[in-house]
Amino acid sequence: MPYEGHCMCNNIKVTLAEQPANTLRCHCRNCARSGGGSSLNYTVDEPDVTIDDPQSLLKDYEDNDTTSGNCALRQFCSNCGCPVVARSQFPGKTLVKASLFDDISRPVKEVYTHRKQEWLQAIEGAEQD
Repeated sequence: MPYEGHCMCNNIKVTLAEQPANTLRCHCRNCARSGGGSSLNYTVDEPDVTIDDPQSLLKDYEDNDTTSGNCALRQFCSNCGCPVVARSQFPGKTLVKASLFDDISRPVKEVYTHRKQEWLQAIEGAEQD
């Protein structure tokens, strides 16, 4: 059954074949700035993501100031500002923002934990970098 999400203004829709079993929580400063505190992401193969953007509202931001040194292409809705995907962190993969979906899978891995807010609890049982 398709797993569907959308941005806040409902103009951009994202569809995956099914709900991924788990999420990745990123604590890098850029994800925090673009998504608030930390970011929950589904790491999926690029061909498995369908983005429906009939009004061409999806805009790109080339984030070159990353901890990894790799450029991250961050895409967002230019109408409501909602982050949609980040590309380039993992070759052939797309990080789909889990916050687009109503039902979010449990995080099983956290990255950039050295940047995590000290008041934020670690996810029990999750792999830490």
